[in-house]
Amino acid sequence: MEKSPLVSGLAIIRNGVKLDYAFLESIRSALPICDEFICVVGESSDDTRARIAALDDPKIRIVDTDWSDHVQPRKCLLAQQTNIGLHLCRGVWCLYMQSAEVLHEESLLPLRAMMEQTADDPKVEALLLERLTFYGDGQHVLRAYPEAFKYVPRIIKPHIGAHSIRDAMSFAVFDGWSTRGRYPRAMDSGEYLYRYALVHTPEGLAARGTAVHHAHGDAGTDPDAFYTRVPRAWVAEFAGSHPEVMGGRLGRIGQQYDSADSRCRQEMSIKERLRLLESAAYRKIGLPSWRGQRFDLLGKFRTKKDRPW
Repeated sequence: MEKSPLVSGLAIIRNGVKLDYAFLESIRSALPICDEFICVVGESSDDTRARIAALDDPKIRIVDTDWSDHVQPRKCLLAQQTNIGLHLCRGVWCLYMQSAEVLHEESLLPLRAMMEQTADDPKVEALLLERLTFYGDGQHVLRAYPEAFKYVPRIIKPHIGAHSIRDAMSFAVFDGWSTRGRYPRAMDSGEYLYRYALVHTPEGLAARGTAVHHAHGDAGTDPDAFYTRVPRAWVAEFAGSHPEVMGGRLGRIGQQYDSADSRCRQEMSIKERLRLLESAAYRKIGLPSWRGQRFDLLGKFRTKKDRPW
């Protein structure tokens, strides 16, 4: 009997070209540590499918789907489509990459090693990645929770009754494929997940805002969009390196945000001020294990020596 692969990669995408997503970079960044890669591709009005096929990698398997108009709320379409791919994964682990999320090449070997070490440990059901959210361009990141100091279980054991839930940002485990789910038991990997969903030209941001599964609505083509969406105090200069696969895309987008620009929003709501204070505390002491998350933490969050902002 053929031995099952250790790691299945998984991505879902529809109209990735039109929505200006870094979906190809996302797939390419994860392929080196995957034994197979499932791409669930919704019927698109652009050449998204052709571009994935053009990667010409034998690990990639494209699954064609239609997005139903009957799924409500609409954001749950993402979980529905994720589950189509999740239940086709043959690996002990599933590495789930959303269409604007990229792994740094320096994280690949540590992640693969951790998956190998915990493959047969029934206590470990998921591995966590910490979100690093870029804003406007590659030179700026968001430093306020939940865009910073937020952990997501992007690596999950798919054959334990795991299902993608809500907006596909998390998973639930149904023990024995029961009718009552719980969050997975997860260990922190100590690695970042580079998120480029807000790295666009203003036109690209507007296209993303019109997608039916996004909650922000039409962002318009306002050239000041990046300066008014969040307060200046939430944005920090990025001092690290980007994944190599993002080089061409970041060069094409260029600079979209200038922290010295007079258009930067200075005023903050009470909630925004509280988020900033909360985040400052997390930077000093780390995220407390009791902080509300969609997973059951095993052990503690791993301390990162140098944050790139």
